[in-house]
Amino acid sequence: LKGHEWRPRGGAMLPLGGAGTPPFLGPVTPEMQVKLTKIKWCLIGVFVAAVGRLATGDLPFGEIICIISGVFLLRDDAGISSCYNCMASTPLGQCAGPSGGGFACLMPLMLIAIINSLFLGLRLFVGGPFLLVSFIFQLTGGIMAWKLQQIISAETGMGMGLDPSGSGQGQPLTQPLSQMRMFPQAGQGGDVAGAGGSGGGAPGRGPMGPSGGSFQAFQGNGQRLGG
Repeated sequence: LKGHEWRPRGGAMLPLGGAGTPPFLGPVTPEMQVKLTKIKWCLIGVFVAAVGRLATGDLPFGEIICIISGVFLLRDDAGISSCYNCMASTPLGQCAGPSGGGFACLMPLMLIAIINSLFLGLRLFVGGPFLLVSFIFQLTGGIMAWKLQQIISAETGMGMGLDPSGSGQGQPLTQPLSQMRMFPQAGQGGDVAGAGGSGGGAPGRGPMGPSGGSFQAFQGNGQRLGG
């Protein structure tokens, strides 16, 4: 499979993620490459099952949609690029969206494969052997696409400084809460006390805080309403 590795166009950097998702710019990791290769073999199995179903008088509509999505996903694969170029020159090329395919088609492929597997599972005992083959390969391909989506999400989260575990925690605070100055220090207390006027406290003392001192919550004379 060395000659059919998935290679991004125009270099090793490629944008991952569709609309509304922060783009991830980075090389395809070996873990991603393994999942892409498995998805490719699953698509080959679905193609064989589609030909078999068509030869036995069954219309493999779901398999055709799944294969089209897979071809757009694997557009940069050396063994599928020619098929992608042929499909992209037809009106089907508009189905890939502005990106023209790639990882933007990963989520549609996963949903199509899993939904097809659910409907095929209802006909396993009456659909024949090719339907069973299609069910196995589409279910496996959907699972591989889901695992690849998890890898991409983790890589995107780490690239943005987020926690890849999905707990919602970002990077730690740059200044711990215990070190934040909530009250003026002892050296700054004189200014605060001097500005208070009739505070009643001793000069040079600030509000009560970690350094000690006196603190009065209310100062001055009250005002009577309506008087």
